[in-house]
Amino acid sequence: MGPLNCTANSLHILLRLLASKGIKNQQLPPMDLPADALFNSRSRVAVSQILNLLDWAQEQLPQQNLALDYGLALALHQETLFNTLAQGCALLREDNLLTRLFGLYQEDDGETCHIELRWRANPTVAEQLPASVLDVLVAWLHATCLPLTATSHSDIQLFLPQGCEQPQRYAAYVPLKIHFNAPYLAIRLPTRLLHNEADPHNLPQLQRELPPRPSMLVASKAANLLRAELPEPPSLEQLSQALSLSERTCKRRLQDSGTHYQKLLSELRLIQARDWLQRRVYNVTQLSAELGYSSVANFSKAFKKWCGYSPSQAHLAKNGSVSGTPAEQNKQLSEVDA
Repeated sequence: MGPLNCTANSLHILLRLLASKGIKNQQLPPMDLPADALFNSRSRVAVSQILNLLDWAQEQLPQQNLALDYGLALALHQETLFNTLAQGCALLREDNLLTRLFGLYQEDDGETCHIELRWRANPTVAEQLPASVLDVLVAWLHATCLPLTATSHSDIQLFLPQGCEQPQRYAAYVPLKIHFNAPYLAIRLPTRLLHNEADPHNLPQLQRELPPRPSMLVASKAANLLRAELPEPPSLEQLSQALSLSERTCKRRLQDSGTHYQKLLSELRLIQARDWLQRRVYNVTQLSAELGYSSVANFSKAFKKWCGYSPSQAHLAKNGSVSGTPAEQNKQLSEVDA
């Protein structure tokens, strides 16, 4: 079996990530790279070289979630790969780098879908699934699938074949229910999610551009931490601590991404509210309490200001009977007392 290669763009993303953490190119260990690898993003680089560099960097920065950051950064640097999870599963059956690393096995009983990824032993990479590859993969998968799954995190389970001494480190990257030391690497989710189409309105309004600003890494992790605790979210101070940032730096990173703490929290709550209303999971009173609003009136006011129609019309909006989408109203979200 020949060596596995990828474009040098994946290397460039890792180098930029390391530079943001204080490791410059001059400090890097020797690497066996093509002559144009550092300036030509289309040059081909051995996957093993990137993984060796990642492992070396993790030794230099033992307290950083470097592999998880790298997986998230890879996702933020890419265009949309598929419009439904079913298309994503089909992509995993085509001939590409991911399918040369993993085999996909899928079971579906009509209600629940179990998607298992099995590591293909490769002497040029590793015989056993490396922990760093697992972290890169799960962070990348979550961020890639987010437009399809953002409002269904409580319905999705992740099974990891390794243990974890600090499971809380996954919270900013994969805010799902995670089962460690599982007999397989798998995702279990409702079958209905397989054919849901990607909806950009399921994501908060951030300044998304390619290549992304470095602050987008922080904003994406902040959104994940808030998404997991919408009824009783962490304060800005607690959020900053979870991200290993000062409160001032956290504020600045969010502002650089086109948002701020209260706006981000309000958007995430309202995105979740719209989904639950459209699927009639809760009525307005139940939903207000479930998402931590101080009153039904405050929730209804915020919801209508955000999307242009009342909560009672949400199920009609799903069918196109009511017009209105989140847009300029987002700038007013911080004024609403949630």
